[in-house]
Amino acid sequence: MEDVLLLIVVIPLIAGLFVLAMPARSHGVIRAIGLIGALIPACFALAAYLAFDQRQINLQFPFTTTWMSIANAYNSLTLHINLGFGVDGISMPLVMLVGVVSTLTMIRSFKVTERVKSHYFWLLFLTMGMYGVFAASGIFTFFFFLESTLVAGYLLINIWGGEKRHYAATKFLIYRGLASVVLLAGLIGLAYVYASTAQAASNSVFIPNAPNFLTFSISQLLTEAQLIHIPAASQDVLFLVFLLAVLMEEAFVPFHTWLPDTHEQSDTGTNMMIGGALMKIGLYVMLRFAVSMLPLGLAHYATWLAVLGLVSILYGAIVAIASKDWRRLIAFSSISHMGLVLLAIGSMQEIGIQGAVFMLVSSGLLTALLFFTVGAQADRTGTYKIENLGGLSKSLPVISGVMLVAALGSVGLPGLSGFISEFSLFVGGFAAFPTLSALASLSMILAAFYLLWAMQRTTFGPANQALPDMVDADVIEYVPMVILVALVVLLGVFPGVLGDVVHGTAQAIAARIGG
Repeated sequence: MEDVLLLIVVIPLIAGLFVLAMPARSHGVIRAIGLIGALIPACFALAAYLAFDQRQINLQFPFTTTWMSIANAYNSLTLHINLGFGVDGISMPLVMLVGVVSTLTMIRSFKVTERVKSHYFWLLFLTMGMYGVFAASGIFTFFFFLESTLVAGYLLINIWGGEKRHYAATKFLIYRGLASVVLLAGLIGLAYVYASTAQAASNSVFIPNAPNFLTFSISQLLTEAQLIHIPAASQDVLFLVFLLAVLMEEAFVPFHTWLPDTHEQSDTGTNMMIGGALMKIGLYVMLRFAVSMLPLGLAHYATWLAVLGLVSILYGAIVAIASKDWRRLIAFSSISHMGLVLLAIGSMQEIGIQGAVFMLVSSGLLTALLFFTVGAQADRTGTYKIENLGGLSKSLPVISGVMLVAALGSVGLPGLSGFISEFSLFVGGFAAFPTLSALASLSMILAAFYLLWAMQRTTFGPANQALPDMVDADVIEYVPMVILVALVVLLGVFPGVLGDVVHGTAQAIAARIGG
């Protein structure tokens, strides 16, 4: 299992290169290669998930090899930059999420008929990038794969999107590009501040990578974070830098406008990838770097973090009510749900940290399912506009039923994954911010209103006579719907399947931040 993470990251790229070697008209072969290129690493991810040692809090399945060296990087010493991978209780579930969403997206993309070869190559390239982001054990490795997702996401929107795809893709590139620049400043600042603090403390504290204190290794930085404490002022500044990057990366208010435009203009497969997995990177950054390595900064800005979360929670929910397009509704719903994660992180409670990871996974599955079913009905009706739909449960009972399951999961119905994640987040939130959490709980009522109201106008009531005759879900569409519904129910009924993996790491982070 030592090289399993390397294989998970590399196989989609290899499959993508095979796709490029195929004749452009060999659509069947290209689709098969794309599916296999996503399915094999997903199976490896499942094997790693099953073999994951829940008692360990260090990065597991480590792989590292020297990538490059930079002379005189710090105090005349050479900085060795490695290509490294490793996962813990935070990243392992997200690697598994990428495996599920990417595989099902390949199946959904069987319906793509325009520039099929390029489409599958960039989907596989995006899959590789997301695997690399969540499995990276070094800062440089993390940033390298983060930038690869930026390129792939931009091209998928710009080539296969709707009428305003160029505008949406440019906006996606600008916002996430700026987030990357700010994040890079935070990552380099983090490494150098820890290096200078570790060197100053080396006479009284054992530092594992002395005498070359500068390191881009996430595992070594986490180890140093347990041994030394960088000055509070430095932590405050760095935490603000990371927070700014996360607000843009995750489309929190007031940097949220790019996400609804992106989802409205993207094709269904791209929406599944962006909403189901890519949009979890920002909060992963918050948990991996800002929370784990800057505990004093988190404590200093915890209340502001909760307030920002509350603003996104309520704003996203209110605007979702007014949304007339299903894709924009799902986008604003995601903004609202991710605000809950920000509020829970600000609580600095163990259950809040654990609930944050649970929400990232649950939201990823439910968002992918919503986009899949909404895309399936749009394939048949030719519209995403809620006001132009109606009575679809009569002609599309299976698609409508699965869409209802996704909506109920997002509302937080007991027995589905959304309930467990929201319950954990609110328990953590109420422990630290009872008033803010009470206000945030209004989002549950608002979510029930806008999702179920949209469902009522879409699937029930009189049918729109202008809609064409329609056939319900085909065999290919059953596979993603059944798998996603099964996972949503599994996590809702047996939350320990995910919670046991997250628990050890969440407990270690909470101990570090005093939660």
